[in-house]
Formats: sequence, C-alpha cells, structure tokens
Amino acid sequence: MSFSEMLAVLIGCVFVNNYVLVRFVGFEHIANDSKKNAKYNAKVSLLFTLILVIATTITFPLDKWVLIPNGFEWARNLVYVLVIALSVFLVETLIMKRTAEWLKYDSINVVLNSVVLGTLLFNQSYNYDWLTSYFAVIGTGIGYFLVATIVSGLRKRIDMKAVPESFRGVPIYLATLTILSLAVYAFA
Repeated sequence: MSFSEMLAVLIGCVFVNNYVLVRFVGFEHIANDSKKNAKYNAKVSLLFTLILVIATTITFPLDKWVLIPNGFEWARNLVYVLVIALSVFLVETLIMKRTAEWLKYDSINVVLNSVVLGTLLFNQSYNYDWLTSYFAVIGTGIGYFLVATIVSGLRKRIDMKAVPESFRGVPIYLATLTILSLAVYAFA
C-alpha cells in the first residue's frame, strides 16, 4: 500500500470508519468514563493505542503464519484475548509501575474493552498489511479520544437539561451517539 492509502486508512479510522461510532465497540467504557475530563480521556486513549500497537505486533505474524481452519474462528478470538492480556501485562510491568500516578485505570477494563479486541479483528478482516495495521491502530486511538471527549462534553450538557426519568443514563447516551454517528456517516 502506498503512503497516501495508509494515510487514508488513518483518517478513515478517526472520522469516517470510527469503530466506536460505526461499530459501537468500546462504548461501554466511554459511557462509564464520560464524567472524566479531556486529559483523562487522552491518557486512556494513549493507553489503548499502546496496547493495540503491542497486540498488533504479536497478532499480525500469527495471522499470516499460523493457519486457522474454517470453523475455528473461536480459536483466533481466544488467541487475541490472550495476546491482549499479555500486552496489558507488559504495559503494566514496564510502564505503569514506574508511573503509577499517571493513570489510575483498572487493567481488566482494558482487557475486556471491546475497542481493543474489535480493532484487532477488524484489521484482520480488512486484510491490512503490517504497516497499514499500525496506521489503523493509531487512527482508532485518536478516534476513541475524539468520541470520548465529545461524549464527555455532551454529558455535561445533557445532565444540565431536564431528561425524562425513563430516558436517563445509557438510553440518552445511545441516542446521542446514534445522532453523532449519523453526523459522522455524512462524511462517507
């Protein structure tokens, strides 16, 4: 792939093909963390991006060199979850222990976050080459940050408004993200 195509993948993962808005992966943590500020969202996005870079480095050769027969996709998913857990362990051991106050985030949330697993699976299904996968991962991290920051700002505005009791919480955020994803869909 040429550099312009890789740049298009990066921009596409940030805006047009944003996995949070298009595929609704990672929304559960954005909804829970939306009371946080932009600085916290940037740290979480950087953490996810770092883990995705490590996981992509490990999973890409596995996909190309280890052939998984049809009907055994569950084995690939299990390997991906184990690689994500290993990546989280490496990041916690090498980086987070030295900078404990940098980000107080539960590691099990990263392992179970669907944006991490979803990004690896989408990159594999799109048949990106190794370098393009890194561009997609970085675009996913930036896109996650943008959506988390927008939802954080919207949450402050929604909490100030009178919302009916049955529509408070997750339903209003799903409706808000649906409208936001339709606005992003207009880019396509």
